[in-house]
Amino acid sequence: MRVEVYLVDSCADVTLGTRPVPALGTADVLRGDGVGAFGIAFDDGDYGLYGLAQDADCAVVAAGCDEVAITAAQETLTVTLGAVRGEGCPVDELCSLETGDCVDGTGGTGGSGGGGGRVDDGLILFYAFDEGSGSTVTDRSDVLPRLDLTIADPGNVTWSSEHLSIDTATALSTTGGAAKVVARAQASGELTVEAWITPANATQSGPARIVSMSTDPWVRNFMLGQEAGTYAARFRAEGQADWDNGSPTIFTTADTATVALTHVVHTHSASGDEVIYVDGVENETFTRTGGLSQWDATYPIVVANEGTNDRAWLGELHLIAVYDRALGAAEVEQNFTAGP
Repeated sequence: MRVEVYLVDSCADVTLGTRPVPALGTADVLRGDGVGAFGIAFDDGDYGLYGLAQDADCAVVAAGCDEVAITAAQETLTVTLGAVRGEGCPVDELCSLETGDCVDGTGGTGGSGGGGGRVDDGLILFYAFDEGSGSTVTDRSDVLPRLDLTIADPGNVTWSSEHLSIDTATALSTTGGAAKVVARAQASGELTVEAWITPANATQSGPARIVSMSTDPWVRNFMLGQEAGTYAARFRAEGQADWDNGSPTIFTTADTATVALTHVVHTHSASGDEVIYVDGVENETFTRTGGLSQWDATYPIVVANEGTNDRAWLGELHLIAVYDRALGAAEVEQNFTAGP
């Protein structure tokens, strides 16, 4: 049994079946070990404690929100879950982590996780970096299986309530390959990679990896990175020179990568047209011919580095999202307006 627990201002802030975003604090409980303290200091007062319980038969078996009181002496918090879901799913189906409904093995059409006026259609990966503590960053998209990130060196990062700061080189990566990304991208021939980030400096290079689906610096399916004062994108399409590394690399114009909070989006359409947007505005275009049949489903998602730990990126991570289609200019602007 696994229980996800979210501390919120009050139960009025949550909707049954949907993870509260943002939450004041989160905790995971495995194998019925009991709910421990969040490891974060909270002011005395009344709060809401929301939980989702999952088991091997159906991911969400119960969900509910209890009012709890926190005092200076409080060491543990308890929650009684309601809306019990006892049914299991057929072997060829998965259970939605958001609703408890059985869905086909592809995990549905995407969506959720975004909120706040963001585009949901086609969303297949979503990291908000608002967990506040711990060594896991949760994939909050609706498309199963979830591809959570594990921080290799938790001591090299600093959590805030709304972002994760990479202070010293480390890597955040999925366990195993991101097969759902490959399946969706190959079906549509399209992909969008989006990031809200604040670089630590305008000199890191390699390109320094913001997010990549790869195993090392030389082979990948896609990459969004930083090369000194520019942003860089790679995308695997057979037929290009050095295609298995996602070459050629396309770059934004000079001095677009600064030490300010920035919205960067790279889109690839089925026609081969690519666009990099910076802060909601088209910055660079490119046409990349070739299909996606050679994409490798065994490659993991790696954030802030390569798996070989030699392309480190430093700075603040506010949001990373991946869509199984090329967002249009108006949709990119919509996500920029919504903010991280």
